[in-house]
Amino acid sequence: MDELSYAERVRLLLAGSFWGNDDLDGKVYAFSVSDGPLGLRTARSKDDGGAAGVYPSVAYPCAAVLSSTWDLALAEEVGKCLAYDAIDKGVDILLGPGLNIKRMPIAGRNFEYFSEDPLLSGLFAKHYVLGVQSEHVGATIKHYCANNLEYCRHYASSDVDEKTLHELYLRGFFIALEANPAMVMTSYNLVNGVRMSENGQLINELRDQGFNGVIVTDWEACKDAKKTIESGTDMIFPYNPERKKEIETIANCRSVNEDLVKDSSDRVLRLAQTCKENKSLQKPLYSEKKRSNTALKVAEEGMVLLKNNGVLPLNCQSRVLFTGSPCRDYYRGEGSSRVESDLPFLGLDEAYAQLCGQGEYIRSTYFELMSPWMNRLSAPNISEVAKAARGYEATVIAVGDEPGVESEFYDRESIKLSSCQEQMILDIAKHAQKTVVLVYAGSAIDMSGWIDAVDAVLFVGFAGERANEAAAEILLGIVNPSGHLTETFPLNLTDVPAYQSPRDSFHIQYAEQAKVGYRYFQNGRSVLFPFGFGLSYSEFAYSDLTIQSDSQNLVARFNVKNVSEVAGTAVPQLYVLSPLGEAYELKGFAREKLEGGEQKKAEIVVPWRYLTRFHDGAWVKEKGTYRLYIGSHVEDMALMASFEEGE
Repeated sequence: MDELSYAERVRLLLAGSFWGNDDLDGKVYAFSVSDGPLGLRTARSKDDGGAAGVYPSVAYPCAAVLSSTWDLALAEEVGKCLAYDAIDKGVDILLGPGLNIKRMPIAGRNFEYFSEDPLLSGLFAKHYVLGVQSEHVGATIKHYCANNLEYCRHYASSDVDEKTLHELYLRGFFIALEANPAMVMTSYNLVNGVRMSENGQLINELRDQGFNGVIVTDWEACKDAKKTIESGTDMIFPYNPERKKEIETIANCRSVNEDLVKDSSDRVLRLAQTCKENKSLQKPLYSEKKRSNTALKVAEEGMVLLKNNGVLPLNCQSRVLFTGSPCRDYYRGEGSSRVESDLPFLGLDEAYAQLCGQGEYIRSTYFELMSPWMNRLSAPNISEVAKAARGYEATVIAVGDEPGVESEFYDRESIKLSSCQEQMILDIAKHAQKTVVLVYAGSAIDMSGWIDAVDAVLFVGFAGERANEAAAEILLGIVNPSGHLTETFPLNLTDVPAYQSPRDSFHIQYAEQAKVGYRYFQNGRSVLFPFGFGLSYSEFAYSDLTIQSDSQNLVARFNVKNVSEVAGTAVPQLYVLSPLGEAYELKGFAREKLEGGEQKKAEIVVPWRYLTRFHDGAWVKEKGTYRLYIGSHVEDMALMASFEEGE
């Protein structure tokens, strides 16, 4: 392609359609991209974002549920399944995963992201990408960077100091780059006053990390083609007439440095050629049924048991009442990650019955009138459900954030359930013999108004097309819950420092600095559920921690024992307080399956590059005393050890 003219090379820097590159009238392979971090969302038309409809595909659990498995091998398996979905639809590059930090619980796209922690986010993104690209489909990490709210996302600047920016908001991206993704997508927002699609400094940091793939804008994020190209961004998405005129002006006036245009266009050409070569290598090895079974496995491992006063697991002979909209309706997040499944959604009571449970469903009707002159609860049959609950040995109430509450484009106004749902729980719990609440939501929920009134809580999450099957298995003890939270559940939204930080339509100030999630709540302030928390039907104990360090890795070894008779999976977590650190931070984790009474020697290996800190513009290994903790969550430090580095 050395014969390409300057004008042709400039053409390559603008998409040729909504979902693909400019093929220079057949000179270049025409590759296609598709939404799909939580399941493929392929538009039926290449010229719109889905207005003409989308093709159905497997609807996997959201990223928040996937990360709650703490299972990196499973993340790779999901990546493979998504690659096979893409191959079926002729898609070359998947626009996922997303790995922005959950700075505030209200952020509309939190369900699409992995965690409030950069290490966990980066590792899950890395293994997701490895899975996708192992099957000869490209992956895209997004949204780079500091896109932590939907509020005014096209115009607000995330104003954050360099240390916090690197240690919290960039570190996950740099870890994910280890998988060599095909593309990186920049975010809509500005960072410290510079639009990300034009932010040469932060784009150069990707190159400094060794990334030589294609950097693309988010859709319609480019406001000035010349500035965007000059920043080092390689491609502008999607095609639109306004950007086309700007590209033609650049080509006619040769107004962008020729070497820069060549570098970017060469990367686009290499990507096109790779996609072309991949076509002959692609083979969807899993049937759609097997992919759906992977979605089920993620749901089984990713649901988090938050409370259990001995009511769970349920006895299959016990009579159980099911009520609440998510029993029958599919709850999910909205926006570009919404997936249309062609699999009929199985009701919770139906799934329970298929497993030989004795259950009955009664529809509970409730709604809330929010007009200024009529703000009242209306629940015409809750009293009927509450009365019926007296005759059942357990009542399962399904609640959550209905479709549209959590979405791209806007943020949540609250982290509470609707007033109607909270009141329904309280009213029914007064009469039920035992009350189990299942919460279908994509991010943290404030349960403080009702959790003391119920016996058990299972956080289902937005768990995909097989959600109710997995929930029924956990209710009956066929599956022993092993999910652990990857974000803090605060008692109140106002307890979150970022919520108190100043923001308006132009500036979102990260005044809390590194005090995000569990890093802040180490100050002793109570939370509803801490980072890393999750109950099991088993009980585990840890002992005999030893530490070994060399120039490459830090290695923690310890014993983990199942001290119950029930087979289960432990999720030991390693937290490290560095010599100059103000908070201990997650630096490693494991999953250990154990039979009743079984003990294993566990090992967590942490590369030293994950332990460096950002000081004076560089990543450095601090010298001094490192303190290490092993436990089942951030507030359960069962084991502690320390060692000296560089002294």
